[in-house]
Amino acid sequence: MPARADNPIAKELQNKTATEPEYYQVQNEHNAMHQAVIKARKTVGKFIDALKHPAAGQTDFEVKKPFVQGSDVEHIWLSDVQFTGSRFQGRVDNTPLKIHGLKVGQLVSVNPNEISDWVYIDNGKLIGGYTIRAHYNELTPDQKKEFDRQADFRIK
Repeated sequence: MPARADNPIAKELQNKTATEPEYYQVQNEHNAMHQAVIKARKTVGKFIDALKHPAAGQTDFEVKKPFVQGSDVEHIWLSDVQFTGSRFQGRVDNTPLKIHGLKVGQLVSVNPNEISDWVYIDNGKLIGGYTIRAHYNELTPDQKKEFDRQADFRIK
């Protein structure tokens, strides 16, 4: 299933684009985001297993890759993810704000130990998505209600 702007994770990120880079600019100081990246890297084997053998109802497999250009770091979701050899390959799924020369739909690769997050949807429930959860946990109750209303998945 192509994971472009109609994908629930891409929609979530497009809705949050204005605030998301702020978290990444201070990632080393932002403990919740830092812990989310650590958890994603520690549990990436679960993602690889599901990606290789998806069960019925499991869709929208994506990984988040940190792109570095000079002193800028931007974490961008990759869709249409495949695990080839020992690396993920996927297509840039967000419009880069800081990384020049990178385009939506461009095919890139990343090592599992370099990702900043992974996610898939299992029958409407968010699996993984640790940076999404860290962001969600910082929302006000009203913002959470609006997020839940707009999202095509449940965070539990």
